[in-house]
Amino acid sequence: MYNQVIVVGGGLSGLSAAHTVLERGENVLILDKNSFFNGNSTKATSGINGALTKSQIGDLAHPDLIKILTGNSASLLNDFRRNSKMFPGMTIAYALMEGIKEIVNNQTDRTRLIKKARVTKRGICQDGQTCKEYGPVILATGGYAADFTENPLLKKYRPDIYNLPTTNSEGDGHNMVIAIGGKATHMEKVQVHPTGLVDLNFEIEWHFKHYVGRGLMKKFSGEALAKEIGISASKLKATLDDYSDIASNKKKILLARKFFHNVPITINDQFHVALMSPVLHYIMSGIDINAESEVRDMQEQVIPGLFASGEIAGGVHGANRLGGSSLLGCVVYGRVAGDSASRYLFQNLSSATANCRLGQIARQLAPYQTIVSVDPTNQKQYNPSVQAPQASPSQAPAPEKKADAPTREKKEYTAEEVAKHNKENDCWVIVNGEVLNVTNFLPGKSTILIYAGKDATEEMKKFSFDLFQKYSPESSLKI
Repeated sequence: MYNQVIVVGGGLSGLSAAHTVLERGENVLILDKNSFFNGNSTKATSGINGALTKSQIGDLAHPDLIKILTGNSASLLNDFRRNSKMFPGMTIAYALMEGIKEIVNNQTDRTRLIKKARVTKRGICQDGQTCKEYGPVILATGGYAADFTENPLLKKYRPDIYNLPTTNSEGDGHNMVIAIGGKATHMEKVQVHPTGLVDLNFEIEWHFKHYVGRGLMKKFSGEALAKEIGISASKLKATLDDYSDIASNKKKILLARKFFHNVPITINDQFHVALMSPVLHYIMSGIDINAESEVRDMQEQVIPGLFASGEIAGGVHGANRLGGSSLLGCVVYGRVAGDSASRYLFQNLSSATANCRLGQIARQLAPYQTIVSVDPTNQKQYNPSVQAPQASPSQAPAPEKKADAPTREKKEYTAEEVAKHNKENDCWVIVNGEVLNVTNFLPGKSTILIYAGKDATEEMKKFSFDLFQKYSPESSLKI
């Protein structure tokens, strides 16, 4: 299948890109090396920022990328609030996962998913077999802190923190792009998270259940906790009693802590326990992209057909990412990459399948007229002010005389009537003064129906309008 966009990575940014490609009416192939959708976004219990503050270090963040990040935040937040009852970060990722799974199951002609697939220079490797797929590629492979190859990127750029544990990805996308001459930017900018803190001002039982379910925490009684850490229950009780006495000022001791929460603590309480350690949390560095998510080479020239989004893309957050901005960057640039890859594919369609699809949707009208003339029996274009005469039977190219086909009445539509074609099963739009009947182009409806019965000229400037005229001259409407 050549008329497809290939998305490498099934995290938040990759799924955002895949959904955008589908909304633009294109086919998508999603590749993930895991047996299920994953990524740091599925572990995110934080929120998502709606705007960038002024906390960035000068000259490290790219202003054009920040403009896209903040400028697109409001619309996506509104979308999430409309479609979700909950709003923590992981819910966003899960909602996209469920959506793409439903599409994969119900629209097999447009969406494919290959799991346990590793993308290499030889092709796509799955279960020991190698295959090849063709189409523009969106890399959404995450960071590189878990790159344990022979020459790991982290050891090269930040040897001082190489031995810290990480929640990060393996750097597959980074290594692939660098290998083909792509440019990396600010590779030493790596975020270290000291602990897995939770805001104490809020109820955290839900967070505990989440972490216990993922095996990151354990739940113990006091006696079971003492056994787990290898001490007697009486010793643990004495420690907890001392702590509670200090917190209530019953016992005086020189201690730096001034504020105590959740006291008193007794041996009879339930305890949620986790081992804490600093971890390599986020990679601000990455592959150099422009504001269209196009990957650039060492000369800062665009590599045609290659896009990147999410944590793999550098320059978005500067020297240190703000909490909540990672989710924002994944969704915003996932959408930007999906939109850009769809546009690239649309402008370069050449396969028979693509031509057939385009042939279904193109309808053309002469510009600047106020009447729409439609003659179902004639493929000529009509100018309402000076209408062309209907071709006579002798001018037809038929090899032998046949009975004339029944003539259907030619109809005229005003511009106001065009506006009535604004439904999913009857959708017209106006572009450059011409009317397109795009009913058969659905799905992709989320984008198209916004402009149903309206002028979509500005939106269609992103695409090659000439393709509509080229592949479907036989069915014409004029305005």
